[in-house]
Amino acid sequence: MFFTNLKHLSLILIFPIVSLSIFAACVKDKSEKATAGELQAVNHDLSLEKPNMIINVKRQSGVCPQTVGIWTFMLPFEGGAEHTAVADIPINTKLIASGNKFVEYEAELRQSYKSCVGSAKSERPDVYYFQFRNGKVYFRLDLSKVTLNTTITYKGTGGFRPYVRWIAGE
Repeated sequence: MFFTNLKHLSLILIFPIVSLSIFAACVKDKSEKATAGELQAVNHDLSLEKPNMIINVKRQSGVCPQTVGIWTFMLPFEGGAEHTAVADIPINTKLIASGNKFVEYEAELRQSYKSCVGSAKSERPDVYYFQFRNGKVYFRLDLSKVTLNTTITYKGTGGFRPYVRWIAGE
């Protein structure tokens, strides 16, 4: 018994050292250099300051924003993907309706857009909708038309913005 435990202890201690040695040998005398411009370009691409999905607003009347945005993240897995969406709409958003295949949020529009009547809809994926009316904006995720197996796994607010996570799979 003592020798078995000693054998396991030796493997636990030796394996990380051997792995680190192999890694060090592989990267020895190899380095990468990047210019300040290249680093700035990489940082710009990874920036979360602005949403990565921008949708044009179709104005019917009043003063409306030209676009509305959503931060979207996708984590693929075998047979599907997990999607996360955070709508770029005013703070103090509240969840007003939800079901197995949809979720809807409401927020007050800022004063300059209170007269807006319009809508916006994502194209790919065709599941995100915005409605502007009565001084409010409504953000909706609707999975009812999606042909894949879908499930909403989280709905709430993150940083006072609408936050929804859903899975689509075969």
